Amino acid sequence: MIGRGKTVLVVDPDESIRQILAAFLRGLRFERIVQAQTIDEAKGALGAGGNVDLALIDWQVGEQSGFDLAADIRTGRVPPRRDLPIILMAWKAEPRSVLAVQGLKINGLLIKPVSRDAVERRVAAALEPPGATVPKRFLGQAS
Repeated sequence: MIGRGKTVLVVDPDESIRQILAAFLRGLRFERIVQAQTIDEAKGALGAGGNVDLALIDWQVGEQSGFDLAADIRTGRVPPRRDLPIILMAWKAEPRSVLAVQGLKINGLLIKPVSRDAVERRVAAALEPPGATVPKRFLGQAS
């Protein structure tokens, strides 16, 4: 399965959203699911040497910006990996949001409410090594 042997960080201020995502991610066989309610908790989890393999970050985490956290990861201000696969989550996709995601080389954008299939597709695509071909079923296309 997609998450076998991997750790994922889920950052969202809403506990019910975190629980839904955790259930979906357990179904993808992630070994460890770390949850953070705030940006500070997320930074602590990333800096704790937990070897996070993927981060799902809400666009707005309380008073703080998940987008800013993603930017801090990409620029190295938040360790440990600039190349950490990141999926941002939002309630709507505004054109400026989509452009910002592309500019930061974010690996995916999930629109809430999320579905199991959407999570699976985005996670599979985000974890593919550079240059790999993602199976069409993960992109929502027929095989």
